[in-house]
Amino acid sequence: MKLSKIALVTIVAATCAMASGAQALDSHNGTVTFKGNIVNTPCSVSQDDLQQSVEFGDISKIVLESGGTSEVKSFDITLKDCSIETSNTANVTFAGGTVTGNDKMLALNGSAAGAGIIVKYSGEAIAFDGTTPAVSDYNLANGDNVFTFSSYVEKIANATEVKTGSFESSANFVISYQ
Repeated sequence: MKLSKIALVTIVAATCAMASGAQALDSHNGTVTFKGNIVNTPCSVSQDDLQQSVEFGDISKIVLESGGTSEVKSFDITLKDCSIETSNTANVTFAGGTVTGNDKMLALNGSAAGAGIIVKYSGEAIAFDGTTPAVSDYNLANGDNVFTFSSYVEKIANATEVKTGSFESSANFVISYQ
């Protein structure tokens, strides 16, 4: 009995010592914001595909000026969880700033010049006019449907030279259903 009283006193004393020695640490506060849209469409677009970035890296000016292109880079637009009960076809259109006189070449923004970006679907260059479908009357299947596009940089046909520098360009896409 005497031993258990000593053990109890020791445990209580140790606990009090630990509690008094521990200091409260600062905390971090944050917010989680949840956003979304409920839409009346037969499919959802994969969230990973809504805001994409295609990285071309360094491209040789000499290759472009001699008629070559950058490395081909692919990107996908995935329609998820499609149900073809209400609509069974889809169109995809793109809109973006184009090279003067060529609605199938996306213009570069930045210090680089004399080149543009070509995007293809099924081997055909797409238009960035916002009205001509890049994908036309695509027959949807129940479940997921994936559109794979290829892209590359090439010299503008009538450019006298390709100017080195960095560039960025963007295009918006719209998916419509029938």
